[in-house]
Amino acid sequence: MARKAIPIGPNILALIEDARIDLARAALSVREGENEPDFALPDNPSDLTDDDAVEAFRLDLIQTLSEFDQDELRPAEQRSRRIRALADGKGVTSLTTIIKQQLDDTQSQEFDRQPDQLCRSIWTYLNARETFEDAESFHFARQFREHGKLYDAFEVELENHLAFDATAIDEMALAAKIKGVLELKPEISCTVKALDLPATETHPASIMLIVRHGGPLSSVYDHRHDGRRGTIYYRPPNEATLIYTPSLRQIEVCADSPVVRQTVSDSFAEVALGHDISQKPLTWKRYNLSRFRTSLRLQPPEIDGYAFAFARVVEAEIRLGVWRRKLQLKVAVDDDIEEVADKYLGTRNIFRRAEAFSRIAIAVAYNRVGDEKERTLNLTISGTKSCNLQSKTDPEERALGFALLKEWGILSAFRQIASDDLQAIFPQLVQLHDRIEDEVSGSYLRELGLDPSRLIEGGLLERRDRQDVVLIDDDDFAGESTVKPSAVEGIVNTIGPFGEDGGKRPASDVEMFAINGQWLHETLMRLIKPLLSKRTAQILDPDLTLLGAMQVDGAEVPVYFARRLNDPKTAQRLDVALRARNTAGVGIILAASEELPLHLGSNVVVPLLSHLASADEDLLFTRDGIELAYRNNISLARGGVSPRVVRAGTQSGTLYIPGKEPLHLAGNDQLTIFERLVAAFVSGSTDVYVGDLMKGFAAKSPQPAFRTKMWKDIVDIYIGKGAKRGFWRLITTAVQTGEIVDAEDDAETPV
Repeated sequence: MARKAIPIGPNILALIEDARIDLARAALSVREGENEPDFALPDNPSDLTDDDAVEAFRLDLIQTLSEFDQDELRPAEQRSRRIRALADGKGVTSLTTIIKQQLDDTQSQEFDRQPDQLCRSIWTYLNARETFEDAESFHFARQFREHGKLYDAFEVELENHLAFDATAIDEMALAAKIKGVLELKPEISCTVKALDLPATETHPASIMLIVRHGGPLSSVYDHRHDGRRGTIYYRPPNEATLIYTPSLRQIEVCADSPVVRQTVSDSFAEVALGHDISQKPLTWKRYNLSRFRTSLRLQPPEIDGYAFAFARVVEAEIRLGVWRRKLQLKVAVDDDIEEVADKYLGTRNIFRRAEAFSRIAIAVAYNRVGDEKERTLNLTISGTKSCNLQSKTDPEERALGFALLKEWGILSAFRQIASDDLQAIFPQLVQLHDRIEDEVSGSYLRELGLDPSRLIEGGLLERRDRQDVVLIDDDDFAGESTVKPSAVEGIVNTIGPFGEDGGKRPASDVEMFAINGQWLHETLMRLIKPLLSKRTAQILDPDLTLLGAMQVDGAEVPVYFARRLNDPKTAQRLDVALRARNTAGVGIILAASEELPLHLGSNVVVPLLSHLASADEDLLFTRDGIELAYRNNISLARGGVSPRVVRAGTQSGTLYIPGKEPLHLAGNDQLTIFERLVAAFVSGSTDVYVGDLMKGFAAKSPQPAFRTKMWKDIVDIYIGKGAKRGFWRLITTAVQTGEIVDAEDDAETPV
């Protein structure tokens, strides 16, 4: 007979088996919320030196915890994982480094008295929680580059080199500055803690800042013991971590929001470094190493005032699938690294198929025109956001290095797009944000009239690989063609599936770009904000954001922004999400899409691009037009005066019933079913026989036409069984929804 697996996770089990038992029990007894179960663990044995009693107690703990399921044990498993992370490998160094800076002599002695690293980690978690959390931040700080979209690096051009430590930073002044620029409400606290990071083999001495503050009010559904659904409102903790390396003049920051990353970096530079951001903004640079997939050779460019003997790649490092797995090739300056790679790794070696380059080192030999002295310059680029040039003390040498990287197409510097320019391309940016795919081709950008280079500089796009296949549709040839290089610069050849010539195309058309969705979203929100009388931003769904409110006829009307509504599945998902929210009255949904439903939930959908103001007006939108569209459709949003189905196309539409929220329908099956029910109701014949209702459909019941969740939300509310078996009817009576709880007034800008 198979033995039943215990639900205890590996980290809890390791704590019980490896730690001193009284500390293990204390850690497992911690409860950080009322929703966590009380394990009612047995008391510690009276004699901790009795090995038999201790071993029996460990088994007793395992048996007690085995009575709970995995969901109930998950919080304890996560805490155990955090404790073990600081008791092994580099986690030990992280913990001891912070301990030395924060604990007093008495606490440090108690910490040192613990028998091993695991016990020290548990002791800190139990007795110095804030220090433990700071050590966690320190532990992950130098792994920023693995975080991708959460990480940015900025370079600050200081007139004078500043040598200072964490004690020189005014934490309260910096916290006040950050709170002000993030527009946090007075009741939301913001704290800043500065710590010194000692130099290691791979990193110079640095200063770390941990910024913590409350996030926007949010909510989750709670399944109560009586089977009813409730709502729990909470304010999540937000954290940004910043590292400043004085020798590199580099700021690295990790946070969820790109706006917060920029804001925290600007505030630090202004308050801590005394840097005038208005005169010299922080430089946000991106290093694109994709050119080395095709060749590891570099040709010295022509730069006025310099003559070059050679420029050679002497080191190349790639990551193999995950960050901790890498392949590195280093050669002498006299070697041709490409020949070495081909000779020892094969002509189709891994460097040509690299997923991503994490490090490139380049040696340059040159002399200044009119000067016989031979000079050398070593350039090292690590990933997409770090370079050793900023650590060069000679400003002329730094300038030359950046000029070389620009000439080779490796460097692109961030340059904030001016507000006027953003307003001019607002319609195109909205269309870009409305796309289902997160990548876009150069040809599509050209059709929109957008300059990819400018959007890359502004942080809205990132360059990706070239398309391998394109679709050609003309008189001579139609179908998929493979993209091949050509002998003409800037041109590619296309080859059909049977080897036929598909013609030539500009290489820029087949380039691919990744859309920086978060930055693009926040850019659009910034442009829409002047339309609002009340600004409160809360992301409810990746495709739906609560923006705030507008004043219409003296009342506050909730305003949302939605995208991808031309996808019926997205529109229906958002309809369900809005229906589940207890919003105050009929709201306005500003939609990015062109094809859209008239309503979602009890909200009027207004096409955003149909209400753009003329170029000579101050506001980007015509407020009067949006208000008129709202007034014209508010009665339908409340259910209208009689039941009806309004189609917005062949596959989408809305059901209106007086006194009920409009119901968004997706697909011809759903539309037809409710059209037949409405027609029967209007004719006075309330019930419809299931055979007539499902005529022409394969299904014998209306339920398969709806997703499980939607069916649960509409049955006996919009559709129900008739008076006799085998009949269905439209439900037109209002349903009591209970007490409405509205938490939108307490929402803030997400950070």
